[in-house]
Amino acid sequence: MVTCASCDMTNPYLEPVASVWGRIAGIALLVAGAGLTLVLGHSLFGLLGDEERRRSFTSSSMIFGLVLLALCGICWQAGYRLAFQRPDRTGTLFSRPAWLAIGTGLVVITASMVVAISQVRQMTLLDLQVLLFLGGIGVWCLVLSFRGGGGTR
Repeated sequence: MVTCASCDMTNPYLEPVASVWGRIAGIALLVAGAGLTLVLGHSLFGLLGDEERRRSFTSSSMIFGLVLLALCGICWQAGYRLAFQRPDRTGTLFSRPAWLAIGTGLVVITASMVVAISQVRQMTLLDLQVLLFLGGIGVWCLVLSFRGGGGTR
């Protein structure tokens, strides 16, 4: 809490979320993780069983699948921690190795997208915006993985 001469101010981003809302968000994330797992499993078995789908499989399909896999893992991890009120031992939503894995995955996916897009066509402004966003989030996650526990709460 920061105090000033005339008022008390708080930073809402540093205040803990009420446990009931955290549990609701956790359950929603677990449902989303289960849905993404079903979509990925269905797509994978469909790809293995259908030769026509294997022929039409491109690098863009692979990158999209990797993005879905990363989102699936994030949903399961965050959903578990929120729904069952099980924070990391430092009090954070993700452990340091999880931040490292998420950040590395996003940076690798961003690099893969750059290669895939540049081989097929010239980048557009939208491509650049998406790549900067994904890469920026990835670098931010990497920074969080190397910071002490107090900076990631």
